[in-house]
Amino acid sequence: MLSALALAIGYPQRLLAGDISFDLQPGEAIAILGPNGSGKTTLFRTLLGLLPARAGEVRLGEQSLGSLSPAEIARHIAYVPQAANGFFNFSVIEVVKMARAAHLPWYAQPGARDHALAIDALAELNIAAFANRDFAELSGGERQLVMIARALASEARILLLDEPTASLDYGNQFLILDEIARLKARGVAILFTTHDPNQAMRIADRTLTITRQGVVNIGATRDIVTRDSLAELYAIDVQLLPGPGGPLITVAANSP
Repeated sequence: MLSALALAIGYPQRLLAGDISFDLQPGEAIAILGPNGSGKTTLFRTLLGLLPARAGEVRLGEQSLGSLSPAEIARHIAYVPQAANGFFNFSVIEVVKMARAAHLPWYAQPGARDHALAIDALAELNIAAFANRDFAELSGGERQLVMIARALASEARILLLDEPTASLDYGNQFLILDEIARLKARGVAILFTTHDPNQAMRIADRTLTITRQGVVNIGATRDIVTRDSLAELYAIDVQLLPGPGGPLITVAANSP
């Protein structure tokens, strides 16, 4: 569905990473791990067509991303940013219906079908009761659920989530991860960034890592998310502790 072919990312003055190749398939989740400044968000912006590739190509199905309009891209790829704010005094249902813009003629207003899709998306995440609430009054976890519902209302089958659990409490982190796993089970293709390798181990089929030096590795999560690879990626001492669903990753007590 979404392919990176020998992709290089960065800016005219600075190349962040190169030789990035993967195919994101329906029902697959790929996690992206890397220290701050390594290029995770830049990769997202390139995959969304917001930044030009420094080399290589992004393809959506059989088409080059560069040949598609922003509206065409938005019909297939939905982006969920970190900890959504703003939206002024819009209600939740209005925020979700904004996702329908890519399907509407210029200046057209959302119609009955768009409203029904927005309600269905909220119901899918068990938050239909939020529809008439003020978005600005929601908690961080509730806002993230609304933004995922907004992505679903777009009818896109590819979701790009930039640190979807950032700044959320422990309970809301699990709530968001459970919803991501459920969407994956429904056949949605998911690419997400995270600073917690345990999240990658929990729901990602594959994991892509980017070092500060621009070295990229991708493979099965069990092969990529290891004690040695994480210690090198983050320059810390890492421990693997036994857990009920597999090993848990933690920073060793003697790490800086």
